[in-house]
Amino acid sequence: MREYGSEHPAVLLPDRYFDTFEKYGREITYLRNGREALLYASCNCKPGKEAIILCPAYSCWSMTAPFEFSGWTIVYYRLNEDLTVDEDYLKILLRGCKADAILTMNFYGGAATNAAIAIVKEFNEKITVIEDFSHCTFCLDQIFNEQVDYYVSSIRKSIGVSDGAIILSKKPTNKAYIGGTAPGFGQLRLGAQQQKGRYAFTKSLDDKDTFLSELRRGEEMIDKLDGVHPISEVSLKQIESINGAEIAFARRENMKHLWGLLNGRVKMIPGLERSFNGAPFSLPILVENRDSVQKQLAQKGVYAPVLWPISDEARATCNVSAKMADKMLSIPVDQRYNYDDIEDIASIVISTCSK
Repeated sequence: MREYGSEHPAVLLPDRYFDTFEKYGREITYLRNGREALLYASCNCKPGKEAIILCPAYSCWSMTAPFEFSGWTIVYYRLNEDLTVDEDYLKILLRGCKADAILTMNFYGGAATNAAIAIVKEFNEKITVIEDFSHCTFCLDQIFNEQVDYYVSSIRKSIGVSDGAIILSKKPTNKAYIGGTAPGFGQLRLGAQQQKGRYAFTKSLDDKDTFLSELRRGEEMIDKLDGVHPISEVSLKQIESINGAEIAFARRENMKHLWGLLNGRVKMIPGLERSFNGAPFSLPILVENRDSVQKQLAQKGVYAPVLWPISDEARATCNVSAKMADKMLSIPVDQRYNYDDIEDIASIVISTCSK
């Protein structure tokens, strides 16, 4: 039985996609993972000992921890049902607290941030805008906004490299914040990926236990958040083999296909069709008894991650984010899958969620 969403994407012919980012005229820095890239941005733009950053209430630990680690105070803002920014609430926050920065995210490529960013910059152009574009890594052309000061994307999970994140900065950054290469991390992740590929063919429980153990060791290494580290040489080589245009096309077509099959049969976030021009990596659905549904999907070969658990403070701030944290599952639509795969995935999701 094929497992949908449990293995990394296949590597396609290279077009050196990430090299094209040079056209934006930004300083480009490659780091080990997304949370360290956010930490690097937070260190570079923090104005003093006391600083406040506005974050979407639907933020996982890895999005907020970097700012807490570097001494920022987190203030959450609300989101609408379609995961766009609640602009009225944002205006209230701007008037009520002296924000120094804001973290934005275009969720699934369907929740544009331009209007919210314009509100922030009109209120105070000195407020730093940091956009996490991990959900839009392969459609930066469509979302690029000159008012964003830092673009940050975690690329290691999106394309299956051993490790990696990218940050595009308007201003030169202080490289002194970057420590030495983390010994063994890239090789550990590469070994886990290779073992995972082996398991995809053998379905051996021993192979599965091995790659899961190695992946956990790798996650433990980065969960410490002990500083900022550069991307490994292993991943830099892997990135050179990426075909960004083909990845974007496949994801876009898969998203359209799966959305069409699920629309009206499974509850989804409103406005997802706006992501059809982007390159989303997954399609979010909303289910009751989420943990039970996730387990049933996994038993049928569809691996649907939970995105994300959120803090109690974020829950208290935003009912929409609390609902997303409790009910959302993320269905894969990336470039690994063809037309028939999406048909199979849709059939499994519908049969499972209609019970």
